[in-house]
Amino acid sequence: MHPFLRAAAFVAGMTPGFAMAAEPVCLTKKEATALIAYALPQAINGTAKRCAASLPADAFLRRQGPQLAARYAGQKDRYWPQARPAFLKTLGSEGSELSKMIRNLPDETVRQLADVFVEGFVSQRIAPKSCTKLDLAIDLLSPLPPENTAGLIALTLDVAGAADPKLGKVALCQD
Repeated sequence: MHPFLRAAAFVAGMTPGFAMAAEPVCLTKKEATALIAYALPQAINGTAKRCAASLPADAFLRRQGPQLAARYAGQKDRYWPQARPAFLKTLGSEGSELSKMIRNLPDETVRQLADVFVEGFVSQRIAPKSCTKLDLAIDLLSPLPPENTAGLIALTLDVAGAADPKLGKVALCQD
């Protein structure tokens, strides 16, 4: 698979719901885009933390990663209303114990859980040998606003999913 497709699949895999559902989940492109846009700051921070030791001092993530994450974080409130139902959808059926528990939590607590999960999940799942490619992918995407970055990742997942349906437990369904 092309390095960009791998990087996009990785970014999608590091969003909360893409990793949590036991059964395959179908998200619309709109849902996936909102969830990815919301999770981008934590994904960038988690990637920067994991890759700090294996990237050179002049790497994008080491030089500008915190600023990019802060720029994207400034728009998180805008994405949360659409990201929340997508996040909850990825927890599995509404009848599952985990889903029931999280659905009943205050909104701010659900946001905090999503944030902590994404950053921790990303920092644990990245293979250090992928850091250079991820640094390049994030650098190339950095000029874009979060909705364009998230939209491009969702589009890439849609295309990659059609070519290789083994990308994970999330499928993009029709809007």
